[in-house]
Amino acid sequence: MARFNFVKIVVRDLAAMERFYVEGLGFAVQDRIDAEGFSEVMLAQKEGAFTLVLYHHTDQRAVSGGNNWGPLGFIVRDCKAAHADLVAMGAHEVRPPAIFGGMTVSFVSDPESHEIELLQLPAA
Repeated sequence: MARFNFVKIVVRDLAAMERFYVEGLGFAVQDRIDAEGFSEVMLAQKEGAFTLVLYHHTDQRAVSGGNNWGPLGFIVRDCKAAHADLVAMGAHEVRPPAIFGGMTVSFVSDPESHEIELLQLPAA
């Protein structure tokens, strides 16, 4: 058996992206690795066992993005407010908040174009 534990995204500006995910989405730094050729910052939230790893090449290697994966998904209490807060922090709007099946959903991309889906569940 395997247990899903982390997602790793490659970033160009490690400090800026760390700040974005900590301040904008409530992550906390759990660990750091500085090794020959790369640095990583492991981020986690208070609830859940999932880790987001920010990976940065320190050898000046070019970083290019692709479009063969989906967004990072986050449950939020207020989709419109979270969306606006992230855009104010440098995210780019992909799709504004909209009602879909009783949920409010929106999409932004972080300052380095990693897509993020925000989902507000219906009130119980």
